[in-house]
Amino acid sequence: MKNLITIIAVLTITFTSAFATTTPETLISTTDVEVVTVGTSDIFTTADFDAATDNLNFTTNDNISVIQIFDAEGNLEFSLPVMSDNVKINKNLFGEGTYQLGFILEGQSQMHSTSVTVK
Repeated sequence: MKNLITIIAVLTITFTSAFATTTPETLISTTDVEVVTVGTSDIFTTADFDAATDNLNFTTNDNISVIQIFDAEGNLEFSLPVMSDNVKINKNLFGEGTYQLGFILEGQSQMHSTSVTVK
């Protein structure tokens, strides 16, 4: 009986963690850039790339306090105060490669991450 309870507990934990894992969602995909969520995407109302101005445009449900930009090795490149629910980041800020954008919303300590690939 004890073994049966242990097996059920292990299976329950395994299935719970499997279903709790978020699936990455592609927010932007063009010939120039690709932006994929690393965690949840429900903070964004819109996300697009304006090829005429080379801007990544993000609009969120709540004001963004800070955006942090990390290189492929996880080193902090920039920490930009925003204080708005709408932000434009020029593609020229990045070199070719993969970066992480960390969005910290006002009143929250959790960072919402996206992966940005500049082609």
